[in-house]
Amino acid sequence: MLRSAAALVAVLLALPVAAQQAAVPAAVKAPLHACDTLAGNPIDPGRVGPGVATASVRAEAAIIACQDAVRLYPNELRFQFQLGRAFRQANKVDDALRWYTAAADNGYPGALNSLGVMYSAGEGVRADCTKAAHYFTLAANQGYPAANDNLRTLACVRVV
Repeated sequence: MLRSAAALVAVLLALPVAAQQAAVPAAVKAPLHACDTLAGNPIDPGRVGPGVATASVRAEAAIIACQDAVRLYPNELRFQFQLGRAFRQANKVDDALRWYTAAADNGYPGALNSLGVMYSAGEGVRADCTKAAHYFTLAANQGYPAANDNLRTLACVRVV
């Protein structure tokens, strides 16, 4: 088994990046990347590495790193989510919505929760409590830590 894993690594190292991505099984996450270090969310169960608090995201550096990660690993949803997070910290909400939506459309719970936050606050979109509740529910159903709290405190669903 160890010899076959070493052989796979040797083959992958000899291939161009695009061919490497096709040869790696879908269940294998992309390796730690600068995008993870600069924009990973510490509460995201899909993160690689420890993550960084929202207030500590260095937006411009994170955008560059995450654009590179998305280019190298276009199917890695965590990079799409993290790119959205970086754009949001840079107050580039249209770009944040684009990348959150890309990851959310494929079911990434962090992106679903973030879309819920944006719809609940009317951040870059028209405030829509129903859409916010929808996104929070989808994220909560996948066990995303903040989604239940966000849903519970959402004005349109809060039980008084």
